[in-house]
Amino acid sequence: MAATFDGFPKTATKFLKGLEKNNTKAWFDEHRTDYEKGLLEPCKDFVAAMGPKLAKISPDIHAEPKVNGSIMRINRDTRFSKDKTPYKTYMGLWFWQGAGRSRECPGFYFGLSGDSITLGAGMHMFGPEQLAAYRAALVDPKKGPAGRKAYDKIAKLKGIDIGGGHYKKVPRGFDADHANADLLRHNALYFGFTTKVPKEMHTAAATDYCIKVYKQVWPLQQWLVEAIG
Repeated sequence: MAATFDGFPKTATKFLKGLEKNNTKAWFDEHRTDYEKGLLEPCKDFVAAMGPKLAKISPDIHAEPKVNGSIMRINRDTRFSKDKTPYKTYMGLWFWQGAGRSRECPGFYFGLSGDSITLGAGMHMFGPEQLAAYRAALVDPKKGPAGRKAYDKIAKLKGIDIGGGHYKKVPRGFDADHANADLLRHNALYFGFTTKVPKEMHTAAATDYCIKVYKQVWPLQQWLVEAIG
């Protein structure tokens, strides 16, 4: 019988707070059971519970309840980082949209730390072909205005931050005075918010809490998927 999701236990955030103070392999190994039973297993149940709800938003959203599926590894890749601590102090979940590889597609993000959650959508870095398609969509007579409308709607939402701006100038070959000139300076497009862990996260209502936010940002997410798909 499949497990049900009843919320993230207090032990999940307790473990993450402890890891933030003791980010060493020795401490992690000592508390490995707390990680596996108190955090990883609830994350798997959460992803499984989110799958059918996300499918109602769009049938091509993937929710795979496993590490390297929708559950990101807690081990940090320190090869190219100045920060050599071995573990992330948050748990990241990724529900990607489309037929491509998970980290190469737009998607919905959920992050849990010891005292906060982050909910977001979009994509943190376009590949070359995706960037070209994104720019083409922005200047398309129909897709461009649709993207502008979706962007402006999200920008008005309280607490939602939009990121991805990178270039100081509009790329060569594009009109610097175009209505979407600000978006043409992006090399990514993502949006979301961070807040203190709400009480819903410790109950089965956590899934509906997240779905409500994801539905709010869906118009821009849908536009992005269609633009770079």
